[in-house]
Amino acid sequence: MPTSQISITEKLSQSLSEYADAPCCQEVLEFLRRHPRTWFSRLAIVHASNSHRLCTERALSYLTDSGVIRRYIKNNVPFYSLSGQEWQRL
Repeated sequence: MPTSQISITEKLSQSLSEYADAPCCQEVLEFLRRHPRTWFSRLAIVHASNSHRLCTERALSYLTDSGVIRRYIKNNVPFYSLSGQEWQRL
């Protein structure tokens, strides 16, 4: 397994246990874990989650600020992912 994939997996495992009491963060992480190399817009993540929009947006901000997920902005639209390798496909 490549080093970057190992570090993503380790960070995700640590994050899931760290945010166990924050259901919105955990839900966002679980969604992105199912698609680790895909970039999603904020709106796509909000629609895919079962949580309230504001809760999901706060979770995205918190996880981005803490470095767990990555954000890439293209044409003024933020995209989020666990991996930074697929941004070139946007």
